[in-house]
Amino acid sequence: MGHSSVQQIELSAVLTHPQLQNRNVGMQKYKEHSDAKRYKSHIKELQRSIRTAGLQVPLKVVAAEEGGDWKLAPGADRPHFEPGRYWLVDGHHRREALLVEGHQMVAVEILPGLGFEEALDACRLSNGHVIQPMSPDERTENAWSALNQKRDTYRRMELKQAAELLQVSEPTIKRFRKTVRDDGIKAGWIDADASRDKQKLQLQEYWNKPSTLRTLSKVPWRMYKRRLRQGSGTTSDAARRRMIKMAMVQYGFGTDGRFRPEDLVAAWVELGKEADRADAHQYLLDKYKPKISQPKEDDDDDDDGSVPVSSGFSVHPEIRQMAYRGLEISAIGEGFDEGSV
Repeated sequence: MGHSSVQQIELSAVLTHPQLQNRNVGMQKYKEHSDAKRYKSHIKELQRSIRTAGLQVPLKVVAAEEGGDWKLAPGADRPHFEPGRYWLVDGHHRREALLVEGHQMVAVEILPGLGFEEALDACRLSNGHVIQPMSPDERTENAWSALNQKRDTYRRMELKQAAELLQVSEPTIKRFRKTVRDDGIKAGWIDADASRDKQKLQLQEYWNKPSTLRTLSKVPWRMYKRRLRQGSGTTSDAARRRMIKMAMVQYGFGTDGRFRPEDLVAAWVELGKEADRADAHQYLLDKYKPKISQPKEDDDDDDDGSVPVSSGFSVHPEIRQMAYRGLEISAIGEGFDEGSV
């Protein structure tokens, strides 16, 4: 599949995914389509066009690994992949109109590549025939999502190339990179005093970390930008306490029956009484003797032990992971109205 080709396939063989719809990647990630009237009008317009003149622009697809098979042709020295299904990377509205009109077959342009990850790459570049043009905000969200995919295709690109391919301005890409670099400096992964070239390498390392991508891929740029404007110190004491309680409860009840629910509740009641002491901090440290460990230099994604915290003792890895999850939820939640999370 070294070049694209156009052919007729069954419409039912075309697979869709929200991440493969460019205008959906950020603008609609946490809410329903805000412009339903425009959407319905556009679908009806496409239906009229298809009825009178047929499908003018083929759908763009990438072969899916699901439903396909490797086969060896007579006389060939290596097998080739015959796809049975295809990921849709451009033409979601046209597909919707075809389904409403009852079509069984559809013309598609099969782009090079195989599998969902390559479909993700292809969909970010498939804006040439977008019949309903993207708004500037949608292009920005599309570019932000592209930079935060698991594959680092767009993160490795030069500034000018990334801006041209993703159809945004160079200052927009610069702003994305500066934002993540500032986060990396705060996290201690990027040396603010290092040379430009060294900072560039450190940025790539930090951005490619699974924990970084887990957070950035879940938060649309508009919400991330709002959080930055508010500042990193806006999390209230009540919100921090809620995250701690969330981590404790999720860990306690999520250990596959290791603890009985009534024992957990009783233990927390007793702990609450102990925490009410005037010397609670030192008392709890002395009584429960947390395991001491030395700081580790390794990436937190790869270690299998405890990670020290500022008080000098270590958090159990499972509790720590729950706390990280609570922080991710909090980061996303700051983009919503109060009470929506």
